[in-house]
Amino acid sequence: LSNEMQLSIMQRVKSGELSIDDALNQARSDRLRLLEKSFDLEEKQASQYNFSVHKFSLYRWQKRVFQIDFSTKTVCSIEKGIVKRQFLFAMVKNCHDAAGTKLTVSFKCHHDYELEAMSPQDKHKILELIHQIIYRNIHPTDLYEEPTKLPASPLKLHEGQLLLQRGGLASCRWQMFKAHLQAGQLTLLPVGCEVVPGDEDGPASSSQPIIIHLSDGGAKVESHSACDAFSLITNKNKFHFLLPMTGHTCAEEVRAERDAWVEAIGDLCVEWKRKSQREHMYEDLKLFAKRANIGDITKEHDCEAEAGRKQYNHRPALPLRPPILESVLYSVPLLVPLPASSLQLASGPVLETEYASEFRAESVPENTPLSLARSGPVLVPQAESRPSPVLSLSLIPPPPPLAPPLLPKKKEARPPTGRTKAFHWDLIAQDKIAKSVWARGSPREIEIDTMRLYEQFGVSDSGPFSNLESSSHVEILLNPKIAHNFNIFLKSFPVQPKDLKDKLFIVNEREGGLSDEHIASLRRYVPTPDDIEMYKSYKGEVNDLHVVDQYMMELCNIPYLSTQLDLLLTLRELPISIEDLNPLISQKIRMCRNLWDSESFVCVLEYLLAVGNYLNQHAGKDKAKGFRLSSLTKLSQLRGSKKQFTLLHALVEQVMLHKPHLATFYQELAEFETVPGASIKGLTAEVDVVKNELQKVIQYRKEGKWKSPGGLHAKFSKDLKMAIEKYHAELSQLTKRCEEMRKLYTDIL
Repeated sequence: LSNEMQLSIMQRVKSGELSIDDALNQARSDRLRLLEKSFDLEEKQASQYNFSVHKFSLYRWQKRVFQIDFSTKTVCSIEKGIVKRQFLFAMVKNCHDAAGTKLTVSFKCHHDYELEAMSPQDKHKILELIHQIIYRNIHPTDLYEEPTKLPASPLKLHEGQLLLQRGGLASCRWQMFKAHLQAGQLTLLPVGCEVVPGDEDGPASSSQPIIIHLSDGGAKVESHSACDAFSLITNKNKFHFLLPMTGHTCAEEVRAERDAWVEAIGDLCVEWKRKSQREHMYEDLKLFAKRANIGDITKEHDCEAEAGRKQYNHRPALPLRPPILESVLYSVPLLVPLPASSLQLASGPVLETEYASEFRAESVPENTPLSLARSGPVLVPQAESRPSPVLSLSLIPPPPPLAPPLLPKKKEARPPTGRTKAFHWDLIAQDKIAKSVWARGSPREIEIDTMRLYEQFGVSDSGPFSNLESSSHVEILLNPKIAHNFNIFLKSFPVQPKDLKDKLFIVNEREGGLSDEHIASLRRYVPTPDDIEMYKSYKGEVNDLHVVDQYMMELCNIPYLSTQLDLLLTLRELPISIEDLNPLISQKIRMCRNLWDSESFVCVLEYLLAVGNYLNQHAGKDKAKGFRLSSLTKLSQLRGSKKQFTLLHALVEQVMLHKPHLATFYQELAEFETVPGASIKGLTAEVDVVKNELQKVIQYRKEGKWKSPGGLHAKFSKDLKMAIEKYHAELSQLTKRCEEMRKLYTDIL
């Protein structure tokens, strides 16, 4: 049972409501009830949620499948069927809402994931599920709460109505919320808010609740000079609050209520910050023990901490504390000081920190005196001690340069002077050139065909930018950072503002439609509601605006812009996804059949079973009838009297003695030699996402918001129908192959 349930039963015993025997019976019945509830809800929650997202990595957006798996309690990042990263639910620390369809998910001991969902609905669903995971991490007793409903904590430290500042680009507006301060979060429920019809393209629906998590320890609260204002600052956002004032409330009452909010939130932030610091100290202690090879100290620490927790959990009833303090005391392990002998290791050469990533500790020879070893590591530049593969090539003397062949001189062509695309490479620092292969220099000047390069990578200046330089002095209305990036994009975007709307109704690029890169880039600059409000309030001449503002104003006038761009991007990505998944699924099917038909492999497993049973029976263990395939990786870990001889050698030796033809069993499993790394789980998630994307396209066509009289829309409708029929047929075949793969895989398991 949880600590709270134990204390509740003990209090009832202390007050005389229950006897000792009744308390034990009550505990057993509560335990059975919890188990029954957990089993029932586990079956309901044994499901996966797959979302197609774009993940920001290495200064660019990469397409991923973001999977939330309630059956394995993991969050996965999947690319082309390969599970690139997997996090346990316990590692999810926080999530932050952002403009448009963007959001950020924070993990313990890992960098944040900056994601962009494919639609506002997907974003809200991701946030809802992540909120559930964080809530369960804070309240482990409510671990089996229904995931599709927002749980209400039974404990509310403070509540009331608050005004939250929304917007900021065009105009500041204040929205009323019903605020509930709970043990790990501040929940804001909108008051009297209605959803505007046709506003689904907005960055976030104003009717959605806002949850601000405080449990990561990075939040703080600040009070302002005004008696009714305060701010809550997290790692990603800053929230400005006002207390609503009426004619009957005086300034002192408002200030007292404001101070009560600041004190309650501040105490909560401090407690979670302390807990976060203690967790980091405990993790650092484990890492220190691992690197310094002092496992005995950590075992002793764990035993003492466990004894301290047991002693604390069985303490007598104490006066009531604030609930958050109780949760901290129950969950934080006790820390014990390290012996002085172990602290001396900290000055040795075994530790490296992330702050010294440019240096490494030089290894100390075994015969080095202890006094010298403790004097500290010798730090040398990483470039000298760890040469990269390119630097290692410089050790090989270069061959003598060949004499240039005598060729007839070509007629000199005028080099092109137009603009080209930039290649953003990683430059070597000037002070490291002398130590690299580039210091050798080229024996002769490298000749390149500039005409051919310009033909492939040249950028033609488009019409709307003829006045770009002349309008550079014009003040830009858009946010400066967004305007700067948008201006860079427009330099390679050969579409006039007045032609942009018609381009969105051309499905195929070869018929004059936008390219895939242009569609993906335009999605990042979809105007927010604040942008739309700002540009609609502009009363001057459009031609007087900067080109950036002219484009943004045109984007503001396009209805359902975000939906239209999502549709075009989906239509372009669907055939690529299906084409990429088909060979991967086919290879998995061949691998499953390969393994299913391999009788030699089963015979080798039987030999291993016989060898293992012989060893275990003579070691006092029972005879086994079978073992899991995960045991195969342990064959090379069990060593014989000679350290070079392992159980794997023994297995090969026994096979060669009795059935030598089995030694070539791996030739029957040729498909496994070229395994690309994709998993059944990852491929299934990819197919599920493709099905959802096609379903969104079908739903879009049924709604028909874009329909209007005109030949352009008639052709768009016809092309859209043909694309849906084509991709539906291809996806049906892909789904059948995926089901065949899963059935074969299940049969093998």
